[in-house]
Amino acid sequence: MINFAKSCGTTGQNLVGLWRPSFTRVDQKLYLFGGGGHVTNDLHVLDLITLNWDCILAKEGVPPTKRYGHTAVLWKQNIIIFGGANEFTEYRDDVVVFSLQTKTWFRPEIRGEVPARYLHSATVYKNKMYVYGGFAKNSKCTYVLDEMRILNLETWTWSDPYPVPARYNHSASLVGHKLWIYAGKDEIGNTVSDLHSIDLHTLRVLPHTGITGKVVLLKSQHFSEAIGNQLVVFGKYPNELTGTSLYGLWIMDLDQLEWRKIDIDRCLEDGLWNYFTIVTKRPQNRRFMDLPLSDDDLDPYNSPVSSKDMAIDSADSAPTLIFLGNTEKDRPQPYDHFRDVLSINIEYLGIFQIPPSTLQTHMSLMLNNEEFSDFTVIPQDSTQKIHVHRMILSTRWPYFKNMHASGMIESTRSTMVLPEPYPVVYAFLSFLYTDAIDVDLSCSTVCDVMIMANMYLLERLKKLCASILHRHHLQIDTCVRIFQAACTSQEHGLKRLSQEYIFRHLGAVMKTEDWFLMWSQGGEGEHRAALDEFIEGVPEEAGLDVVQGSDTRMMSMGSDMRRLSLSRRSDGDLRSTPRGGD
Repeated sequence: MINFAKSCGTTGQNLVGLWRPSFTRVDQKLYLFGGGGHVTNDLHVLDLITLNWDCILAKEGVPPTKRYGHTAVLWKQNIIIFGGANEFTEYRDDVVVFSLQTKTWFRPEIRGEVPARYLHSATVYKNKMYVYGGFAKNSKCTYVLDEMRILNLETWTWSDPYPVPARYNHSASLVGHKLWIYAGKDEIGNTVSDLHSIDLHTLRVLPHTGITGKVVLLKSQHFSEAIGNQLVVFGKYPNELTGTSLYGLWIMDLDQLEWRKIDIDRCLEDGLWNYFTIVTKRPQNRRFMDLPLSDDDLDPYNSPVSSKDMAIDSADSAPTLIFLGNTEKDRPQPYDHFRDVLSINIEYLGIFQIPPSTLQTHMSLMLNNEEFSDFTVIPQDSTQKIHVHRMILSTRWPYFKNMHASGMIESTRSTMVLPEPYPVVYAFLSFLYTDAIDVDLSCSTVCDVMIMANMYLLERLKKLCASILHRHHLQIDTCVRIFQAACTSQEHGLKRLSQEYIFRHLGAVMKTEDWFLMWSQGGEGEHRAALDEFIEGVPEEAGLDVVQGSDTRMMSMGSDMRRLSLSRRSDGDLRSTPRGGD
């Protein structure tokens, strides 16, 4: 076996007898706060380039009380400490912040209350801290929390609890906008190895079943990290052959939901490993981060640190697995849990972090770029030409290919005019180049692009527009316009969704300009077709009742309109209540 991993000893302040501290990774540094054993409230930092431990003395402020089993997260160059247990095993609920820029501790004024807890998880996403589960206690007993709390880091306000599966000593890994909760102990203290995710946009909890592969953790304590769309888990597992325990590393592709064990057992067999993380950022322009520059720094052969003693090879861009532990053969109690560092280039294990595709970006740069362009498109309301490429349009747009093959005058003149306005034409062409549509386009533009997509039989574009309109634009002042566009483009799902929205908010919708135009211009063309479809969608036994206090009045909505029964709520909106059994 090729020896591609070798542990290195650290220097500086030692951490004898310290366990269950919190770790916060900031670039190539690990900040360690607190810890059990001899319970402390010291703040240490390990430079992964120099492998030197330092104890940080704050310039101002009072540090948190002594604790272990707490969490520490990074937010805008601040380390936020929350929860944990003190030296008297009392659980904490305070929030204390350390500024990395000013080297000061401060306590924000917190609004709301949460249960004090221990062995929970905390994750920051978009200026909010998501605290999941943990062990709590009251005057009668200790218990496992089945809640998630959210701390708004801009207002320092706690949310009400959100119900989640009860868990403590678990791991929480952020991938995109999803929080992946793995393993730990459940409400009755059993070690579990299940996996569920939480969509942080909707706060919906999704259990994941049908997972292939197998991970058997000997203890609930483990570490997980996300790299791209993969979850990497490190912990101990039982060796069935010898009856002893081994350290193991597993990886799961979150799309495939399949565990795969990584063969690094030999690398870990000579030590006790008490922390794991993945470092992905690399120093730029300087070989060693935070070392003072001197004339010697310009000479790569006269570096103050030997490359073999660095946890991170600054010349390598691949992510690095970092393990902290102790490789001493004789470990007197208490011992230093974080004396040695083992680093492994993740690509040596066959794990590759594939950069995101840049195809969309590069293709978008070709649109309306005159260089190499051989065709132009002109919107009817504009004299401004949009430069395009025949090959791309012929490949992506069947109508254009047929036009070009037929020898129509547009193909001979290398230009064509489209009857839609410039923003609509540009968005349509942008889809042909990038296979995507910008979600920030106006509602009217997306509606018109959807109609174009239907006319030219581009089903993917039509569905993309329908999804954007439903998710981002369906509201009081746009629902009628969306309904009309859905009717014209034969997008039946969106038509039903927008009509139901109109029914639910009819009182407010009737006051919009689009509602007035649909009825006043309903005698011809597309307006008439949309009006007919709207009327057709009204239940046969419906009527329109406007109820304010004890006064009930009937309202007519046109001679062609069937009757729709509605009740006015306390907020003044109208709620449809069909009469009969439609």
